[in-house]
Formats: sequence, structure tokens, C-alpha cells
Amino acid sequence: MAESRAQNNMKSDSSKPPASEPPYTTTEKEWLKQHWGDEFHFLQANGLNIHKEEDREEGRSIARAIILGEGVDQEDDDDDDAGSENSFLADLEADPMSHLADRFFDEAQLDWIKKHYRHSANFLLSYGFKPFDDEDCKQGVKVCRSLMAS
Repeated sequence: MAESRAQNNMKSDSSKPPASEPPYTTTEKEWLKQHWGDEFHFLQANGLNIHKEEDREEGRSIARAIILGEGVDQEDDDDDDAGSENSFLADLEADPMSHLADRFFDEAQLDWIKKHYRHSANFLLSYGFKPFDDEDCKQGVKVCRSLMAS
């Protein structure tokens, strides 16, 4: 009889799910939607399957680690940079080459270009330079310097 109780206890212990990651919070869901579209795409990008609960738990763990690494406040999101990030992403969606030449310009030049031309590709193209050509980009930097100085 003691053996059957022990077996019953083992059965009930094994039927309990292991300690798992709790469901996503509202902030975490918003982060997933903003950065990945949804949980499915996030899991897929990390080689995980949405139909396997272990993979979903691992995905929640990964997402939380990334969110903590980015310093996203779980309670209160700072949307100070959201406008500039959204315009950057909108530019990339409209024209994938829009920010291709940004690496050639310093921060002050990029601010000036954004104010007058929206993005570096518009600036370079307006002066006949190609944003994908390194030499043209270097010439564009010189033009930008002279325009900012005047």
C-alpha cells in the first residue's frame, strides 16, 4: 500500500508543469510588437517554434534578457526617442538606402541634414552624389561642411 501511495505521489509530481516563465506583461507585448511584429516572428528569428511550450518559455526568457539589456523600464516606457526612431524606421521602409551614408557624417552634420533634407540620401542625391558610393559620400561631407559654415 505504501508503494502505491509513493507511485501516486510520483505521478502527481510528474504531472505538475515545471517552473516556467510567466506570461508576457503588457510592456513586454508592446516591445515584441514594436520590434518584431509579434511573438511568432521573434521566436522564428531565434530558431524557436511557437507550437512548443518549451520554446515559447525560452523565447520569453530571451525577450526579457534583451529588454533588460536595452534598459526598457518595465513600468514606464520613455518615449523621448520614439519619434526619431519611428521617423528613421519610416525612412528605411520608404527608401532602404535613405540612411546608407550616415556613417560618413558626424552627429551635427546629420542633424543639419535631417533639418534641411530629411536624410543623408536626399542630401547626397540633391547634389548629384550616389549614397552607395564611398567617394561620393566623402565629397558630400565636404559640401555639407561648407554649407554649414556659410
